[in-house]
Amino acid sequence: MVIIDIFIITLTLVLVLLMLLLFVPFCYGIKLSNDEKGFFYRAHICWIFGLFQLAYNRENLLYVRLFGILIKIKPKKYKKVKIKNKNENYEKSGKKHKGRKLTKKGVKYFVECFTKLVKKYRPKKLVLIGEIGFEDPSITGFIQGLASTFELPVDIEDLKLIYDKEIYNWKLHTSGKITGYYLFFIFLKLILYKPTRNLLR
Repeated sequence: MVIIDIFIITLTLVLVLLMLLLFVPFCYGIKLSNDEKGFFYRAHICWIFGLFQLAYNRENLLYVRLFGILIKIKPKKYKKVKIKNKNENYEKSGKKHKGRKLTKKGVKYFVECFTKLVKKYRPKKLVLIGEIGFEDPSITGFIQGLASTFELPVDIEDLKLIYDKEIYNWKLHTSGKITGYYLFFIFLKLILYKPTRNLLR
């Protein structure tokens, strides 16, 4: 009975976690900036009201926060290792090498699925603030005309375009949400369709 109870509890926890992964959205944010100190970028993902967070910045540091506990992970520097040709390894082992089958149908279907994914989860708006001026004033004028002519998905109300000097002092940030069930749905479509399955393996 104890073993059955443990199995039921474990199975329930797994199912709850699976439902959370599929239906509780992941929130993401991207920040880019450039000033006299240089270029900076930061990307982060949070889940379940910030209980789980993942961030990556310019210093190549990976930040993981679990239930308020911050963990910094610095990637290891790997030495360059000469990798032998896979075909040579297969020839030595006597096995026939089976490469990816790149077909027109597979590539087309993959692009269609990826396009649907981007359209669903792309950020609704980018916010750009600061001051931007190019060496050639005509380029600055062209950028301003382009922004006023087309309805670009960029909020530039707080962006100043400078005509008399070259300056790049700006900040760009955006955010959005991703749900797991649609990612899983797209993954299944790619795996079940034979041309893309041969392409991905």
